[in-house]
Amino acid sequence: MGQLIRRSAGARDSGFTLIELLITVSIVAILLTLAVPSLADLALNQSVRGAASDLQTTLFFARSEAITRAGNVSVVPAGSDWKNGWTVQLTDGTVLRRGNALNPQLASMAGGTIVYQSDGHVPPPVPAQMIVRVSGNSNVTARCVRLDLSGRPSLLIDTDRDPSNGCN
Repeated sequence: MGQLIRRSAGARDSGFTLIELLITVSIVAILLTLAVPSLADLALNQSVRGAASDLQTTLFFARSEAITRAGNVSVVPAGSDWKNGWTVQLTDGTVLRRGNALNPQLASMAGGTIVYQSDGHVPPPVPAQMIVRVSGNSNVTARCVRLDLSGRPSLLIDTDRDPSNGCN
């Protein structure tokens, strides 16, 4: 009736032992600890890149609208800080486009209104470059949006990793 089933000396149950599982979880935890800071910097770099690109695109749009409409078009920062967003508007206050607030981890970008004239130029003095950066994190490369004398915006990368002197 009841027969005993004998296993050979080399046979083993399939699956993981508790020790194998703990070692695997430990290795995964160590790898994640090393990877998470670089992923955070990657996300912040992308945020800086996207914010600078959005600002540049908005300035191209405003310049184009000023030329097309043969009138002044203003780009107005929300609350005197470009970080809070902006609006592109006509002289009568008609809003053509709104820029959303940027990542709250970005540093403040104080500055005034930029007015494009009907010929696409910005009246003197040309505004200083707007530096898009993260405060206190030198691993994230700053980007700058600079206007030339004709009012065209250009995007520059901070090559010396010192955003205090702009993008040189």
